[in-house]
Amino acid sequence: MTGASPRDPAPSPRPVTPAPGTINALQAEVERLLLITEALWTILRDRFGMEDQELLREIVRIDMRDGRLDGRLPPAPPQPCPKCHRTLAGRSIRCLYCGEPLMTNPFAR
Repeated sequence: MTGASPRDPAPSPRPVTPAPGTINALQAEVERLLLITEALWTILRDRFGMEDQELLREIVRIDMRDGRLDGRLPPAPPQPCPKCHRTLAGRSIRCLYCGEPLMTNPFAR
């Protein structure tokens, strides 16, 4: 018998999976960032005599900015343009309204 009867459930949709190249690119980027992070910590620890516990305390302090120890930070709230004071959208390098160049935070998410 072909076709679905009225009592048969609708076929379940296929899960949407990202292209394999996208996953590989993300994995490579994470690995690159981990190397950079480890190199920076090694420099700080070796040159300034810092202890691993100092790093761990700072990680917890930053993580708790949103009140939750979950390994994540909330997205930054929208900011006003320094010139026209309209609310900025996204991560533009210029204000969409007045064209003012925007200073970017290298740690913005």
